[in-house]
Amino acid sequence: MNAYVSTELSMIQMLDPQRHELALLQEAYFNKGGTIEVLQGPSFAPPPARHEPPPSKKAKPVSREPEKPNWLDKMAMRDIEREERAAQRAKDRIELIERVRTLAETMTYAQATLRLGMSRRNLQKIAVENGFKFQPAVSNSRRPNLRGAASEAKHAKDAERIKAFKEIGLSRNQAMIQLGVTFKTFSMLLAKFDIDYPKFSKGPHPAFFAKEPKQ
Repeated sequence: MNAYVSTELSMIQMLDPQRHELALLQEAYFNKGGTIEVLQGPSFAPPPARHEPPPSKKAKPVSREPEKPNWLDKMAMRDIEREERAAQRAKDRIELIERVRTLAETMTYAQATLRLGMSRRNLQKIAVENGFKFQPAVSNSRRPNLRGAASEAKHAKDAERIKAFKEIGLSRNQAMIQLGVTFKTFSMLLAKFDIDYPKFSKGPHPAFFAKEPKQ
């Protein structure tokens, strides 16, 4: 018997008198009619298990590619673009008509042709369709028959204009139209004032031609 067991046995034996006394008191209590009621001790019920939902995983945003337009959308876009082009052409046409109408108030067909770079046929078509006319060209038969000093002054003035036309690069035909003279008169002025006018020239852009003053 080891020391630990011997110690416990000694402690139990020390409590024997108290147990004996308690047994006597209990017996006396029963003899007097007493009873002992055994009370039920407190019961412990564990709480129900808590079921927590599993942590939700955040769904990654799904990247959606832009939907490609179907053939109906493409047709609608083409129709819209076609209408826009038609509207722009109509606007440009109106602006051209107004510009031609303004030039027709002070210019002949020949002068407007040089200014706009358009053919005489197109100018005539615009004028007829929109109800306006260009200024009539002055023919040689309607020009005043200048003689003497007046004729010489006129020739000198035309010669200076021819030199100016040469400087800006007008062709002979363009210069004749600007002067309103025939080829014969133009050749006479070149010979009379010794003007070396080139026979071929591209000429400047029509938009840079100066307006011819009214006679």
